[in-house]
Amino acid sequence: MTAIKVVAGLFCTALALVGPASSLAQTGQIPAPAQQQEQLPEYKPPPRGAPGGRVGGASRGTYKPTAPLPVIEALAPQDHSGLSASPSPNLYFYVSGPVAWPTQFTISAPMQPVPVIEVNIPAPGAAGVYGARVADYGVRLAPGIVYTWSVAAILDPNARSRDIVASASLLLGTPDLAVENTARAAPLGRRAVLYAQAGLWYDAVAAAVAAEPVDGYAALDALMSEVGLAEAGYHPRAAVTATVR
Repeated sequence: MTAIKVVAGLFCTALALVGPASSLAQTGQIPAPAQQQEQLPEYKPPPRGAPGGRVGGASRGTYKPTAPLPVIEALAPQDHSGLSASPSPNLYFYVSGPVAWPTQFTISAPMQPVPVIEVNIPAPGAAGVYGARVADYGVRLAPGIVYTWSVAAILDPNARSRDIVASASLLLGTPDLAVENTARAAPLGRRAVLYAQAGLWYDAVAAAVAAEPVDGYAALDALMSEVGLAEAGYHPRAAVTATVR
């Protein structure tokens, strides 16, 4: 597959910064727990999950920056490869604070020396959840390949070992027409539930993010808590837009 090296924008658009879930609950902006229960997705990993998982990015070495170093996390399962039924999925990551350095989004495949995608993206200007849409780069992933996708803050272009890198693995799953047809006809919040039950992690996250302006933040918070990313769920974040299949 031909590598793509371009300067491209994140498809996420910062709409507003919102407070932690506890603050929202106090002001009555999220449903009561009994109401939430019906809508919260419960992720069911594939019975034989492909190897891989998530590696978080934090400061490394003795580099002394002029600005605080952020933490970057890929929104992905911790101990296995997340699935998507889409060959061009939407992928999301979290940053704990502003990124003051060049930022790069990459997808690579084993045994391929050149990345499938390697693009510069705008550095996030605030703590929050951000997304990258694979379709924007004209790429379709192939089944049966465990891809690695990553987001890197490049602290020193001459010493890439100092990068803050968050990475995760991704596998194209076999589409289930019954799940797809039901999900397409359902509201976005319900889509997140259906995709999570089917083990389609990245599709569930994309639906949860897209549902936020209408349904609030409970769906994404629930997914993040299930994979040990509670900070990404409850940290103040920028609401983002997404195109859901």
